[in-house]
Amino acid sequence: MSASESASDPMSASESASDPMSEQPFNPVAHADGAPPTPGRLVSLNGLDIHVVVQGAGPPVLLLASLGGHWFDLDHLANALADRFQVIRYDRPGYGLSSPLARHHHPTLAAEIERIGAVLDAAGVTGPVLIAAHSMSSMYAEGFARTAPDRVAALLMIDGSFVMAPWRVLPTAVRVRNAHRAARAVRATGLLPLVGPRLRHLALPTPPGGFDPVQRQWISRVFSRSVHIAATMVENAAFPAINLDLIRVRRRHRLDVPVTVLAALPVQGWWYRRAWRWRQRRYARHLDAVYEQLSPTNHLLVTEHPEPVAHAIERLARRSGFMRPS
Repeated sequence: MSASESASDPMSASESASDPMSEQPFNPVAHADGAPPTPGRLVSLNGLDIHVVVQGAGPPVLLLASLGGHWFDLDHLANALADRFQVIRYDRPGYGLSSPLARHHHPTLAAEIERIGAVLDAAGVTGPVLIAAHSMSSMYAEGFARTAPDRVAALLMIDGSFVMAPWRVLPTAVRVRNAHRAARAVRATGLLPLVGPRLRHLALPTPPGGFDPVQRQWISRVFSRSVHIAATMVENAAFPAINLDLIRVRRRHRLDVPVTVLAALPVQGWWYRRAWRWRQRRYARHLDAVYEQLSPTNHLLVTEHPEPVAHAIERLARRSGFMRPS
């Protein structure tokens, strides 16, 4: 990975090499262990194997998952789009089937911007792409659109992250170390293979019709391991630094593409609904974007309501001229 992704603190070498409790990485190409066929392919990008899935034909749409999101969380949304778009998605390091970052590295805005471009290159996308980014990944999408405007046709921010004044009590290096310690503690219990998949199904929504048997098998394999927990905790630990980097990028680069902000509003909790709508409307004004809302739903609407999100993508594609009117 590029030097920008390296943390400055003297943490130990990569977890797989130095941690006696470290798990062996997936070998998704080999299926002797009973794994289902791997969707997509692994692409080597700057020393990491990044899992990339491409399906469909038409104008290219890049789907970016939320914090803690994996490729299968976007399956139903991708399927809803693939009859009229070429749909690209990938697992960020440590998620899904992608290699994790070494422990002395943590996610950065610059590194993820670079990775988005490399994934598009690997998918053979040379022209502009519509990016639909969920939650925290909206920061990566905005950073890419500002620094590589010739590669972006439009942005859909799906319940995106908007923090004007990021704060952090602890330095990023300390937050990242603590995240790794917490992930190690979870792994040390030895309970993840027993409770990980079950907790996922209890705590997170399922798409309409549920997951099919192959999807459930991949969910069970991914959530039985601590790699994705470490990736989620570390990315969350890096959030303030990533947001601060985005604010710096905003000062140097204009945003000159059509943008839609799609807010997820629950029915219950009128005070939260009102505050979140105000926040998302402010986000839309900041980006000079069209504001849309979906209700009733929760933050994980891409999994729970893939069809309405697909319709929002198509509306933006037509409004921006990226897709011809029907």
